[in-house]
Amino acid sequence: MHTNRQRGFTLIELVVVIIILGILAVVAAPKFINLKSDALIANLNGLQGALKSANTLVYSKAVLTGQEKLEPGSVAVNGTPISTTVGYITSSPANVAAAIDGSFEVMTGAQDEITADWGLFNDPGKTMHIYPKGYGNTGNSSLLYNVDSTNTTEPTFYSITSSGC
Repeated sequence: MHTNRQRGFTLIELVVVIIILGILAVVAAPKFINLKSDALIANLNGLQGALKSANTLVYSKAVLTGQEKLEPGSVAVNGTPISTTVGYITSSPANVAAAIDGSFEVMTGAQDEITADWGLFNDPGKTMHIYPKGYGNTGNSSLLYNVDSTNTTEPTFYSITSSGC
């Protein structure tokens, strides 16, 4: 007597498994892979690094010209005057845009729509927020920059908010 044993899966079983895996991938993958958020946070970190580097350059020029203790002061970077506070870039949109190479737009209100890569908004006082395109004041995605001349150990302050990325 000859018995015919089935070895392996039938074509229908394989197709069903592939369909189930496809459905799981479509439903579950976006919850685990948030590439847009990761990219935006990386851009904010990169912008913070660029601002810190620009501040190092500006502070070095301020020291060379004896302006590291002045409030206000001014140095020229590539022929462009940049206002300083105790040697660091004064936190105003015009100064940051002049010190860092990038696509910036000065915001007149915190709810302005940003058409450039970055929106620069100056809060009253010495605090400035930098928002990525598509995220305004309500987006919870920004870089805060501040210079405090009364802080003698670390006058510059940087803070990334990424809860809304």
